[in-house]
Amino acid sequence: DVLNSFEKVVVIDHHRRGPEFIDNALLTYHEIYASSAAELVTEILMYLDNVNLTAMEAESLYAGIVIDTKNFIFKTGVRTFEVAAYLKRFGIDLTEVKQLFQSDFETYVAKIDIVKNAEILRGKIAVSVCEEDYDDMPIIAAQAADELLSISGILASFVLCKVDKVVMISGRSMGDINVQAIMEKIGGGGHLTFAGAQIAGVTLEDAKKRLITSIEEYFGNE
Repeated sequence: DVLNSFEKVVVIDHHRRGPEFIDNALLTYHEIYASSAAELVTEILMYLDNVNLTAMEAESLYAGIVIDTKNFIFKTGVRTFEVAAYLKRFGIDLTEVKQLFQSDFETYVAKIDIVKNAEILRGKIAVSVCEEDYDDMPIIAAQAADELLSISGILASFVLCKVDKVVMISGRSMGDINVQAIMEKIGGGGHLTFAGAQIAGVTLEDAKKRLITSIEEYFGNE
């Protein structure tokens, strides 16, 4: 409804084009190989004259790149570093950016519990279900999925949680397993290494069964 209330719409996106993609935009800058939407926005700024960002604006864009690339590890190209260097000119404080992603003690313990309860499938996929109802549950689940990838031998991770009546699934991958393809089979989407899904009206156990079925279909008869 909000989208339909505007005559002029600009789409800047780095996700794979899905069935709900906005196709009547005045301008579409769609590049799936970019690290992040923040990178694309910054590229546009680089082509404009007399751009003078505040330190906070530059830090916000830089933070968007940091979080989508997991500190310049995933989907990071030459252009990503060029954009980061451009933003650094505007007085970015890297310590302040790092502090944006700090979590409190309770959140950290919650992530560790999710990691501890993970089930390992095929020796390389971690699946964990969080039945607790923490504040900022989707964020905690996503961060726990990232944390699971730091375990030796784990190539992909999935964390399920429930917010109100919707089960949310965060999927992460080192690149060898396409979590986007797995999520698309259950109504989600995203990227090769970064994807998610939301399923309404089901239990966590049912959502987990759907996820495991999708994982098995992904691997086929392997």
